[in-house]
Amino acid sequence: MVSRTITMLLTFLMVSSFACAASAEIFSWEDANGVNFTDDSTSVPEKFSEKIITAVDVQPESTTPPIKVMMYRQNKPDAYHESKEEIRLANLEQKRSAAEATKQKQLHSLDFQNTLQSLAFYIEILLALGGFLFVVWVVTIADIVRSEFITTSYKTVWLLLVLLLPLIGMLPYMILGSNYKCSRVMV
Repeated sequence: MVSRTITMLLTFLMVSSFACAASAEIFSWEDANGVNFTDDSTSVPEKFSEKIITAVDVQPESTTPPIKVMMYRQNKPDAYHESKEEIRLANLEQKRSAAEATKQKQLHSLDFQNTLQSLAFYIEILLALGGFLFVVWVVTIADIVRSEFITTSYKTVWLLLVLLLPLIGMLPYMILGSNYKCSRVMV
């Protein structure tokens, strides 16, 4: 069962991968019987074949083959000029929207650059503050190690407090630490 399913799947994939693209021209005309379609230009009645101007290739954005779009002459010259004007206006609108999209991209790019500059500024401030606190922490540890306290347990407690809780330990040590140090009397 599984091998049959796999075989069918592989067959389908092979057939679909070797399928070639096809294109066709389709002609249409309207008469008393209604709208008629054909793919052979010789089968179009002669009185309707005069209306055909040209076949234009339209390439869609996908990988499908080009599509032939037939353009017909208009019986009214005003309609032809109106059609040209509509095409011109559509092209102008497309150019305007493309310019607007480009402008929006530039604005977003400037916003992103300003955000990055602000972020860099705050990172510099945080690095400077962190460096200053690190230097103060090292100086505090060096002071505890070099100083003599009333008992060694005070030295151990202050050292552990400053090592394990740097910010919370440094502030009380700077305020209260000198009270626990031995005062040297000069003789």
